[in-house]
This record gives sequence, structure tokens and C-alpha cells, in this order.
Amino acid sequence: MTDMEKLKDSLDFVSDAVRSNQVENGIPSLYFLWGLLIFIGFALADLAPQLTVYYFLVASTAGGLFSWWLGERTARCTGINNSTFGRKYGWHWLVTGIGFLLILATMIAKPNAAGPEQFLLLAGLSYSLAGIHLIRPLLYSGILMLASYLLIILLTPPYAWVLSGLAIGCGLVWTGLVQRARQTNGAAQ
Repeated sequence: MTDMEKLKDSLDFVSDAVRSNQVENGIPSLYFLWGLLIFIGFALADLAPQLTVYYFLVASTAGGLFSWWLGERTARCTGINNSTFGRKYGWHWLVTGIGFLLILATMIAKPNAAGPEQFLLLAGLSYSLAGIHLIRPLLYSGILMLASYLLIILLTPPYAWVLSGLAIGCGLVWTGLVQRARQTNGAAQ
């Protein structure tokens, strides 16, 4: 191996380490977006249940496309483009979306076989796994979703969906604020 090849391998190693550190906490504005979208959708489940499915079909598709666009834009602006991470992230959320569509199809085909709680269970699992494998702060929102699922299934308190949406939405907004502060402090140093 020549000295130039060794140097290139060393620089690639350092570059990959920097890239993985830069993307591990996510984009703060996406936490704000999804916190708001989830709160509105969950509130609709209690206040206007007939609109909930349509809202989530539109909001999750538009939010997903916007998230993808913002992620690409942020990668270009920061000069950190980890395409391997981007593909893993994209596949994770694509499979999650397919899972949501399968739950919806089950609800339509066999109304008593699945309920809206199954969406919350899948979302909780998906966010938790994304937190374990992709972006750590999503783990906490996933745990809140799983706790909300248990609350709704076991206790069924009044306005359970509104309360769950508020808790999850606030959790995502808080995570976004923490990530923004970290980025601001990191840029100042």
C-alpha cells in the first residue's frame, strides 16, 4: 500500500467518524414539525375521529417528503453527506409507512381486527428502534408512545389521545430545543 493510499484511508476514517457524529442527533426543526403534526393528529382522534385517517395520510406523506428534502438540504449546506446513513434512515421510515398502510388496510377490510391503537404501537416501536439504531433522541419519543399505548389500552381515560399527543409532541419539541442548543454551543466553541 502506497503512502497516498494510506493517507486516503486515514482521511476516509476520520471523515466517517465526523459524519456519524454530526447526524446522530437529527435536525431540530424536524422535531418541531413532527411534534406539531403528531399533536394535531392525536387531538383529532378524540375531537374529530372521522378526519384522523385523512389527516395522517396527508400529514405523514407531506411531512415525510419535507423531512427527506430538509435532510438532503442540510447535508448539502453542512458539507456532510453520509449516503449510507441516509439510505438506512430512508428504508427505516419507508418500512414504517408500509406498516401503517397495512394497519389501515386491515382496519378497512376487517374493522374489528385492528384499531387505531395499533398505529400508536407501530409508531412507538418504530421511533424506539430508530432511537436505538439511527438517531438516539428518537428513543425517548418512542418510549412515550409505547407508554401512551399502554395508557390507552389499559385505562382508556377521557381525552387519552389528546393527552398522549401533547406528551409526545412536547417531548419532540423539547428534544428539538436540546439539539438546537447543542448545535449552537458546538458552533460557538
